[in-house]
Parts: sequence; structure tokens; C-alpha cells
Amino acid sequence: VLDACAAPGGKTGQILEAFPGARVTALDLSARRLDRVRDALRRIGAEAELVQGDAAEPAAWWDGEPFDAILLDAPCSASGILRRQPDVKWHRRRTDLPPLVDLQARMLDALWPLLRPGGRLVYATCSVLRDENDRQIADFLARTDDAEDRTERPSDAAPVAAGWQLLTRDNGPDGFYLACLHKRKAADDNKVTDQRS
Repeated sequence: VLDACAAPGGKTGQILEAFPGARVTALDLSARRLDRVRDALRRIGAEAELVQGDAAEPAAWWDGEPFDAILLDAPCSASGILRRQPDVKWHRRRTDLPPLVDLQARMLDALWPLLRPGGRLVYATCSVLRDENDRQIADFLARTDDAEDRTERPSDAAPVAAGWQLLTRDNGPDGFYLACLHKRKAADDNKVTDQRS
């Protein structure tokens, strides 16, 4: 399992607790933030391979062995956590969004080839902005032939093009988005053999 953008380590720890036999790689761009992952794992008595690298440029760190699952908790606007962290609105500008959307798309495109056929990639943000969420995933699905959205969502979920958008509610959760993407296996499983000689 690859936990891309792993710091500060809470998600890595949850993966290891849920799947104790899993081999987990925790990736982060920052060595300082990887130290936080190491500390978090030490506190719960868990181990993972810690790798410093850019999720958008795996050629520099990937060993070529495909992952069964990838979690991409992508850098985002954090627009879904304004209620809990109101200072976010003072640190973001409208001009910040296009570079974030571009980075998210580059990460999705770069990480997808690292996923084994039949595997799953979970894309997540703490955003409520559609360009970072369902539009991002709809665009990815349109350009990626072997990807399909297999996100389970309740019947009362907000209507979106792909994935599942949780909206901020009174006495409820923060705004959050996730999409569970399945990588289809090779089409030769479904080939019809031509019987003609």
C-alpha cells in the first residue's frame, strides 16, 4: 500500500492498524514531515517504509513493484475545514486554486501507472470545491481508459459527477471528498476467441 502525501502519519497508522500484514510505503516530499510520520508510527508501535519523494514524479523514488492500493490525500484548498480552522480563508487566494488543481491532476496521472491491475486508488481532499473534487475525478476518468469510479455513497449524498462529496453541516462533519477508483484488468480476460481457421 502506498500512502502518498503521508505526513503527519495518522492515515499511515490507520492503514497499518486496519491491515496489520500490509507492507506500507509512506511517501512525503518533506524530510521534516517524514520525521512526524516516523514519530506517529513509533507511538503506536507500527512500521512502514518511509520514502522522501514527489508523488508527481515517481521515477525518482519508485522501485517498479506495483502497489495493490494507493491513498492520495491530495494537497488542496482546505475549504472544507473553514469552520474548524477559520484562518484558512486568510491563507488562500483565488489564484491558489488553478495550481492546486494542476498538481492534483499531475499526481493522479503519475501515481495511476504504479497501481496493479485490479487495485484501488483512493483520492481524498478536505475541500468542498468541485474543481478539486468531482470535476477533477471526472476529468481523470475521461482521460484514463482503465479507471472506473467504484465509490460507495449513501442515497442521500450530494449529487456529484464522480466520487462522494460530504458537505459541512451544523453539528456534523467537516467538508470532505473521496473517490475510490478501480483499475480494470487487461481486456484480454473478456476476449472472444475467433474460431475461424
